Amino acid sequence: MSTFDVDGFVEECRTARLDHSPQLAVRDVVGRAVSNPGSLEAAFGPAAGWRIEKLYNDAEMTIMHFVWPPGVDLFPHEHKMWSTVGIYGGIEDNTLYRRDGEGVVVSGHRRGEVGDVLLLGVDGIHSVQNPTRQWTAAIHVYGSDFFDHPRLQWDKETGEPEPFDLANAKRELEATEARGGPDA
Repeated sequence: MSTFDVDGFVEECRTARLDHSPQLAVRDVVGRAVSNPGSLEAAFGPAAGWRIEKLYNDAEMTIMHFVWPPGVDLFPHEHKMWSTVGIYGGIEDNTLYRRDGEGVVVSGHRRGEVGDVLLLGVDGIHSVQNPTRQWTAAIHVYGSDFFDHPRLQWDKETGEPEPFDLANAKRELEATEARGGPDA
């Protein structure tokens, strides 16, 4: 089994970004990567302990490696850019939302399992859950600068919108890991 080549993957995604349909071209690159989950695990190590690792970032694209803890249930949020997520370990459930005034309402669900590639459009709003006792590992590619792109998140209890803050997501991941996931 070959080891996943992070630099080669980044270059393939950057080239795909120049395509007339960049999200679809990136989907193909991500799909090839997650078709060999053992290679990704060899490169990143076992999916144990939550992680948000930046692999590449510029004004036009961000590539990250995520590991979600068992039982995570992140708040609804938007990206205001397309995203492509390839699952190579565990399960990622997405609850999809649409705007309803200042708030959001559920409009659907989508599950990602090992080898799946999930797409979210520029106007997409979602929350992420891992309903299992195993860790979820994925590669995320975003069509802009994930870290410097204003957008909203919605409070899970009140439904009130507020500016997206990555620190909130990190706190949720830490708290979920400390609780030990579902059924803890």
